[in-house]
Amino acid sequence: MRLSSYVRMAAMGAASVPLLAGCTGEQGAGGAVERAAERPASWTDLPVRTGARDVVHTDTDHRSYQVRITVKSLVRGSEEDMRGARVDDELKGMVPHYLTFEVTNTGRKKIPAAYMADSNLALNGTDWTHGEEVYLSGGRPGGVDLPCADTAPKTLAPGDSYTTCLTYALPEGVGVLSLTHNADGYLDEGGAVATWPVKGGLEAASAGLAAPGDIVPVRWDAREDGVLELPATLVSVRRGSAANLAGLDLDLNENERRGVPYYVSVTYTNTGPKDLYADQADSVRLLTEGGRQIRGKTPFVLDTKIPGCPSDWVARMIPPGDSVTECSIHLVTDDDDKPFAVGFAEAGRPGLVAWRAPLH
Repeated sequence: MRLSSYVRMAAMGAASVPLLAGCTGEQGAGGAVERAAERPASWTDLPVRTGARDVVHTDTDHRSYQVRITVKSLVRGSEEDMRGARVDDELKGMVPHYLTFEVTNTGRKKIPAAYMADSNLALNGTDWTHGEEVYLSGGRPGGVDLPCADTAPKTLAPGDSYTTCLTYALPEGVGVLSLTHNADGYLDEGGAVATWPVKGGLEAASAGLAAPGDIVPVRWDAREDGVLELPATLVSVRRGSAANLAGLDLDLNENERRGVPYYVSVTYTNTGPKDLYADQADSVRLLTEGGRQIRGKTPFVLDTKIPGCPSDWVARMIPPGDSVTECSIHLVTDDDDKPFAVGFAEAGRPGLVAWRAPLH
């Protein structure tokens, strides 16, 4: 359940005076005094790299604001929290994670709808999926309040700050790789990115990866023939040069034009009984140490030749038993982030199958 701005406003208006994770004792709000809920013993502090990052918040009207986000803590709750709270059925059994952070308006403009400043944040699991931002109401079993609630104001004046706590849900058994802020929203891989890694997350993410050259079955969208499972192999990941992309119609934004291109080549084999139209580059993701999933780009001119990024498909049909190698171009826009793995977004199934990235 990802809350829209309207739903989130309604939820905030209906909530009582919110309580922040890690708070103890009493706090005042508008003359009222509330006692903070006791932190459950089942919660675990995660070793997130705390601290401030200066970022750009882009609202739904594409207006930009200068913001400083300071991460205070990240706490893993328990499945019991979700059983006692009023949440959608599909979230039952998932594990809540409570993020406490401060938002400061460092620009010269008042920020309207300041409660949306966190919409550019993403909690990245060790399986490279994004945690679902959820609003928990009703408390834990037995009526005990959850000491984590969204306390963002409606507007934020220049120089003002607020501290708040948000809840993200991840499946049981999935750890946290990082927290990221994308200037243009977490679905836009081309925007500026700030990252707060979690210690041990990268090691946990690497444990389930296939080795380069391993043959892994992937679910391939064969269009009118439905979904097929085909053997796939990661051939190579090569760092390219922006000069190689000059003149190509790749629809790059300003950040991507300044980024570093990486060329990912994957080989597929048609094990089916019919000719197969090969065009699965859009399903390939370059996965980074910071937790980003960077989609690939391909030139609009099909016979374009790019050094270091050879493709032999050129929109042709692949007969049964034949193999095809496709190359996609992925732009890394953060100087401090590095490619770590290659994933394939399977048709009709959530999540990714992934290989460790052999960089050349």
